[in-house]
Amino acid sequence: MFFIIMAVSVLGISGSYVPVQQHITGISKELFSTYLIPFELLSVVLVTGIVGMFHTAEDDE
Repeated sequence: MFFIIMAVSVLGISGSYVPVQQHITGISKELFSTYLIPFELLSVVLVTGIVGMFHTAEDDE
């Protein structure tokens, strides 16, 4: 069900998403201004996943 919903969502996107210019400064400005909250939430999710992986792989001896 999830994949069907995602496929419909992705196929419904219209337009061209090829960037006109690619500069590191532009990417960093967007990352740390417009996308700051998603960027930080993603880092928290990744760290939580890594800690969970180590906790799961821990020996119980």
